[in-house]
Amino acid sequence: MILQALVDHYEALVTQGKIAQPGWITAKIAYALNIDAEGALLGVLPLKETKTVGKKTKEIPQELVVPEGLKRSSGVAPQFLWDNASYFFGVDAKNDPVRAKKCFEAAKKRHLELLENAQGEFATAIKKYFLNWNVDKAADNECIKSYEDILTAANLVFVLNGTMPYAQDDPEIKAMWNSYYASKAGGKQEQCLVTGKTAPVAVLHPAIKGVRGGQPAGTSLVAFNAPAYESYGHEQGLNAPVSEYAAFAYGAALNYLLANDQNHMVFGDTTFVYWAEVADNIFAGMFGTYFSENVVEENTLNDLFSKLSKGEPVAVGGLPLEPQNKFYILALSPNAARLSVRFFLQSSIGKIANNLVQHHEDLNITKPVYEKYNTIPLWKLLQETANKNAKEKMATPLLTGAVFKAILNGGKYPQALLQNIILRVKADRDNKEKGIKKVGWIKAAILKACLLRNYNNKEVTTVALNEESNNKAYVLGRLFAVLEDLQQNANNGIVATIKDRYFNAACATPAAMFPILMKLAGAHLKKAKYKTTFEKRIGILYDKITMENDPIPNRLSLEEQGVFILGYYHQVQDRYVKKEEKQND
Repeated sequence: MILQALVDHYEALVTQGKIAQPGWITAKIAYALNIDAEGALLGVLPLKETKTVGKKTKEIPQELVVPEGLKRSSGVAPQFLWDNASYFFGVDAKNDPVRAKKCFEAAKKRHLELLENAQGEFATAIKKYFLNWNVDKAADNECIKSYEDILTAANLVFVLNGTMPYAQDDPEIKAMWNSYYASKAGGKQEQCLVTGKTAPVAVLHPAIKGVRGGQPAGTSLVAFNAPAYESYGHEQGLNAPVSEYAAFAYGAALNYLLANDQNHMVFGDTTFVYWAEVADNIFAGMFGTYFSENVVEENTLNDLFSKLSKGEPVAVGGLPLEPQNKFYILALSPNAARLSVRFFLQSSIGKIANNLVQHHEDLNITKPVYEKYNTIPLWKLLQETANKNAKEKMATPLLTGAVFKAILNGGKYPQALLQNIILRVKADRDNKEKGIKKVGWIKAAILKACLLRNYNNKEVTTVALNEESNNKAYVLGRLFAVLEDLQQNANNGIVATIKDRYFNAACATPAAMFPILMKLAGAHLKKAKYKTTFEKRIGILYDKITMENDPIPNRLSLEEQGVFILGYYHQVQDRYVKKEEKQND
């Protein structure tokens, strides 16, 4: 299903002229070698473009359409009409002249063979270049010495006498390459698992570039690189017959998406790729922005998602966006020599929009006035599950994928999310400098969402304080917040409160801790400014807990601990809301 969706997307992109035809790929090219009709190197032409990346301006190689390359690992594998300095000069920055010379000789052989019957001026000039180039004197060539990075990883192409086209665009050379590419598709004929058509089977699948943590030269999505993965005597790609066309198509489409910032994003070691059936980036761009740090477009996006979730078509930039159109999300992580699929989701734009709106509503909870976010970005949500004092402040890959999937399909949040948040509440201590809050807004929002979606606990999962709730864990959390407020009122300027010493134990084993806390409250009441008010609040809450002769529970379950923390948060926020109302009056 994944490969089929990518092949369909490739064909849509080809129709729109956004991607290369079979036999051709897009590669980053930094320089052009300017040669004359005799193959002599006249100079080097820089092809880099100035682009702004974040706050910095960088020189970025151009992306040019070039002949499909050979798959590389550690061996020598020359490309046709484009390659790095090792293959075109026989010298590089790796201080391995023997290997560099082998690379040049391999490139020479490949170009002379493919251009053997070519008679045109450009093809003849390229053949003469490889025949006449002196590898031993390459390092001293002034054309090469004038550019510091030309010997590193920069890819090169050819131009003739400083004028366009590039070698790969020369009509004769282009026709010869297309003919060669078509002729080499002579593998075993079998029914393709993707297209259903009988066609030559791809023995090796394309390298996928742009996945965080993957190999720089690209990593395989489909590979049979050891006998342990092969069956019934089949070798490599014959174990799962995918036609050469389908292999090329899905590789080209996936590489195109990974090269486009609007079609992918990264959380931890997981790269999420997403695209629409109609091969446009309207919804994909909206989708990516929703999960980013961008809060400027928040209201606009929420309005658009709300309309789409109701099945209403919308127009963005004058272009229609239909709710029924298909939308795909693919999560990839590197795993040794291949890519691991974390998950794959096929849905519709309308359903995705509806689930995003529901996720936002589930997270909705009263928050401090200074918080600028209304929609919590996924990266910020996941950040709350990690230790902010650690070097690697990120969620685990499995949790990241599970949370993302739950958001997109509208299912239950992973239980690990609830467990991690409760763990972080217990482990964290308030620290303004590091932006750590033991019971902060986002932690409370996550707890509310998990309790609502996973346990259907609607009584305590309100946006603000529910004073009518008699849920014992919720009331215990509220009571703890009131006792903390009392302590602060009685001891003005106190730094460490009962939260620092007793919160974790009270949350897990309330029967053992609340008698101690109530005894402390008696001492605090003697010094409090609003003794009567605090006595009334404490009395009301304590009566709710001990009503019908039902004692304080010895232990609270994981769900009940979440409810306790939520009750505490609601009560604290209610205190601040009432203070603000008094100030406004």
